[in-house]
Amino acid sequence: MVIILFYAIIGIPGCAPKSEIDPPVTQPLSRLVLGYGVVTVSYTRIYNEPSFDGVSLGYVREKTILAVLERRLIREGETQEFWVLTEGNYKGWLPESVIKLYENEGKAQTAASQ
Repeated sequence: MVIILFYAIIGIPGCAPKSEIDPPVTQPLSRLVLGYGVVTVSYTRIYNEPSFDGVSLGYVREKTILAVLERRLIREGETQEFWVLTEGNYKGWLPESVIKLYENEGKAQTAASQ
């Protein structure tokens, strides 16, 4: 009798109704962007590939905030430079020397407003 009462109180394992677990809309350990960047020069070209030899897609102006999707070290001869793939009005590449990187959009907005 005690055993029946005990199982009635705590339930028999495996007999409880199963509930589905819904994953969050965004994966907590993945990031869609590496960070955000603020353009630090008056204006600069944005390229279709990480090279000054690439096709110019357009221009971005100083204090423009762009999402940074990728970062690459490009070696050309004896020189090397970091380039970032950004997304804003255009999706393209900028040399990292013309953009200041921040870990989140809020920090980039604060920096751009100063």
